[in-house]
Amino acid sequence: MIGLNLGQLIAGAVVVETVFGWPGIGRLLVQAVSARDLAVVQALVLVIAATMVFANLLVDLVYGLLDPRIRGGAQ
Repeated sequence: MIGLNLGQLIAGAVVVETVFGWPGIGRLLVQAVSARDLAVVQALVLVIAATMVFANLLVDLVYGLLDPRIRGGAQ
């Protein structure tokens, strides 16, 4: 569940940073969208997507270590 909740964490960061005026990736994303700065938006979306993929890969690998029934191989 932690790997899946990472997306909600990033989306929540966008909202919290915008509402409270905190500097961060979320606020930068909102400012780039409003300024139509396509290069920054693409870079941030790429970073966020790569973070999601890495987190889900890490969760899958750890889950395989913790539960031997999930491990691949000959049956």
